[in-house]
Amino acid sequence: MAIGIYVHFPFCVSKCLYCNFNSYAGKNDMQIKYFSALIKEISMYGDKKIDVDTIYMGGGTPSIMFDGCVSTIMTEIRKNFNVLDDAEITIEANPNSVTSMKLSEWKDAGVNRLSIGLQSSNANILKLIGRPHNKADYINAVEMAKSVGFSNINTDILVGLPRQKLSDVKKTLDLVVKHNCTHVSVYSLILEDNTPLYNMVASGELHLPKEEKTLGMYNYALKFLREKGYERYEVSNFARPDYESKHNMHTWQMHEYIGLGAGANGYMDGIRYGNLESIEEYVSAINNNTKPISFSEKINSKEQLEETIMLGLRTARGISLNEIKKQFKVDLIKSKAETIANLTQWGLIKIDKDYLFATDLGFTVLNKIILELIS
Repeated sequence: MAIGIYVHFPFCVSKCLYCNFNSYAGKNDMQIKYFSALIKEISMYGDKKIDVDTIYMGGGTPSIMFDGCVSTIMTEIRKNFNVLDDAEITIEANPNSVTSMKLSEWKDAGVNRLSIGLQSSNANILKLIGRPHNKADYINAVEMAKSVGFSNINTDILVGLPRQKLSDVKKTLDLVVKHNCTHVSVYSLILEDNTPLYNMVASGELHLPKEEKTLGMYNYALKFLREKGYERYEVSNFARPDYESKHNMHTWQMHEYIGLGAGANGYMDGIRYGNLESIEEYVSAINNNTKPISFSEKINSKEQLEETIMLGLRTARGISLNEIKKQFKVDLIKSKAETIANLTQWGLIKIDKDYLFATDLGFTVLNKIILELIS
């Protein structure tokens, strides 16, 4: 089976107030050293017998890397692995850091999917959460991308932001659909400990919308996007036909992937690992000819079963009861008969042939369903 590759670029122009990803502002002077370390790390895993069907470049902000970085990274990956002709190759970009030159470079390097972080079209909300772009930047980025030949474009938006109203979400979705993006990711804000936004909410400086209002925003997005021809194939992801993200699907199906870069995670041979988060420590380890791994753990059969259920139920397709029985020797229909009966009666799940999946109502309480089935 082919694997995926994730490449992490931890550089940002500024740190968003809600972000707890491994990213750093003010360290662009480290880009060349980091790039050189990435090239070396790629070779540490290199094996031309390994087929690769997805490559995802995330961050941080990959689009602020210097010109020529992405094309060289792609050349090195192809030197070291067998990248399939139909591989999905995605790069994340912030609207204000996209240029025609970079877009052309990425397209020539084989990148065929662009993921743009809009979050909201409301200028005041963007400023409030520390985003460095505006609506005009987003429109410009999408139109430039189309002009150089990108046809598969995702837009990320957030609901549940401070001072956000349903009308803001409606305007954002209208904008995204108007510009004919093929994929939309709708995430509910998660307030992470020790982020500036967390502290502002905890101190009472800012207030988040009530839970029912955030759910209303999400449900509106679900209805609106369906009407416009997008299907929800995962709890937060909507796509036009044949534009589902292969990278996303493989993650939820627990396919193996190599993680490259500072703070990147990987999953190979039943072992999950994570790289050193510090850019300086990552570069130092690579320069000492050592894989920059900070932790690794073997995932036992029980954990694999729980993750298979948890990740599978995030998708519209759900989980294959036969595959679980075959792989883990667990018959959920028998072992969870009462639970499944109750969840079905409450309208939270359905079973169709071999697949057990959440209903629209079930997706609103997905964590409860998962806990009921894995406990």
